[in-house]
Order: sequence, then C-alpha cells, then structure tokens
Amino acid sequence: MTKFIYWIKNKINNKITETKAQAKLEKFRKLNKNYLFPSFNTIAGSGANAAIVHYRATKKSNKIIKKNDLFLCDSGGQYNYGTTDVTRTICFKKQPNKIKNIYTKVLKGHIAVVTSNLSKINTGKEIDIRARKYLKKDGLDYAHGTGHGVGFFSNVHEGPQAISKYNNIELKEGMILSNEPGYYKKNHFGIRIENLIFIKKNRTLFFENLTLAPIEKDLINYKLLNNEEKDYLLKYHLNIYSNYYKFLNKNEKKWLVSLI
Repeated sequence: MTKFIYWIKNKINNKITETKAQAKLEKFRKLNKNYLFPSFNTIAGSGANAAIVHYRATKKSNKIIKKNDLFLCDSGGQYNYGTTDVTRTICFKKQPNKIKNIYTKVLKGHIAVVTSNLSKINTGKEIDIRARKYLKKDGLDYAHGTGHGVGFFSNVHEGPQAISKYNNIELKEGMILSNEPGYYKKNHFGIRIENLIFIKKNRTLFFENLTLAPIEKDLINYKLLNNEEKDYLLKYHLNIYSNYYKFLNKNEKKWLVSLI
C-alpha cells in the first residue's frame, strides 16, 4: 500500500482511471510472496464516486482520476498469514480548507478510537461515540459503523465484535477490528481512513495498529490537532519507516521520511 500511495501521488495524469489504479495496487500486492488474492472487491473511487460508500468501478462508471479530486481506495488481501483491509483518502493538489477541516476531524476520530482506554470503555458502542464526536460538533456524521470484526483468512467482516452505535459486545484480548470513520458529501467527495487494530494485553488491554500505511498529510489542518495527536502521527509514520524501509527504493524512502 505504501508503494501504491507513492506511485499514484507522483504518477497521476490524465490517463490513470479508477480501474487502472485498482490493477496497479493488485500488482504491488503480488510482490509479496504470501499474497493470494483480494479479500473483497476493491473500492477505488475518485471525486463523486468516492462519496458512494460501497462503490465499485465498472465500464460505465469508471472515471479518470483528476488532480482536483479526492481519491478514496478501500482494499485488502488474503495472505498466508491473514486478512487485510485498509482505506486511504489521497489528494494530488492543495484542497480547500473546508475539505481539510473535515478530513482532519475524521482523522481525530480515527486516532481517538485506536488510543481508547479499554480499561474504562470496553464496548464498540462506547468507542463509536469517540470516533464521531469531532464531526458531530459541526453537525456532520457518517451512515456506516466505525468498525467491523475481521477473521483470520476468513470473512473480512466477521463478528460478533464491532464498533458501532448498536454493538454492546465486550471487547477482549485477541480480537481484530477495523477503525474506519469517514464523511461523504453526495456527488462531491468521500473521505475514509481505515486501519485494522488488534486488542493486546500488557497489564491492561489496548489497541495496536496492524495496518501500517501512510496517512495523507496534505489533507491535514494541523491547527486542529492537539500535541498528543501530532505525536501519534509522528510515531505512526516512524513505525512504518522502521518496518518497511528495506523494501522501498531511494525515492520512496525519501518521500516516506518527509512524512515523519
């Protein structure tokens, strides 16, 4: 996913369509010898198509990805060691402050989920409130759950655990969930940031990111982030670099360092 984000941000032109981007991501995944096949149909939506939560590019709907548009890519793979599911929202040029502010509030909700104190709140219903609170201050929301359970080389949506307005299942060690708040403006744009998170125990329960893929920093209004959130992003991108630098070429490494 890291290689794909670098590629599309640097190669975007008037020839890359949603389906071509989808095929390129599949090509990058195949570089991993443990990769077998997609875990679900990829959502690769540009502009208005990104506002369709379960969009799937077809011959009729397939769009050229334009520099002015946001590009939302939700994809995953089945590997010998498990299942992945990740969403990134990507931009290719400077966006209006209104969009950056919304993206940043989605990001704040995303960070609030993964940094939840599971010794005090241990149900998806309680955590879902944390994910939405920054958007709701502006009267904004999204019409899907914040997270679903994920199985091991199984159904990418697997319960009983979930992060939603209605799920009261107790969260326990070993569970895997998605963390994917978003916002969608019909016929205009869609925003979603998704990682898979794993519940670990070290005296107390806590979430650990399983997904390591750069978060779009060109869409962040840093004035809306507090110091703890800024520190989280720094450590998150440092973790990506420390784990993946040996798989990246010189230009990819340089770009990834610039995100830290």
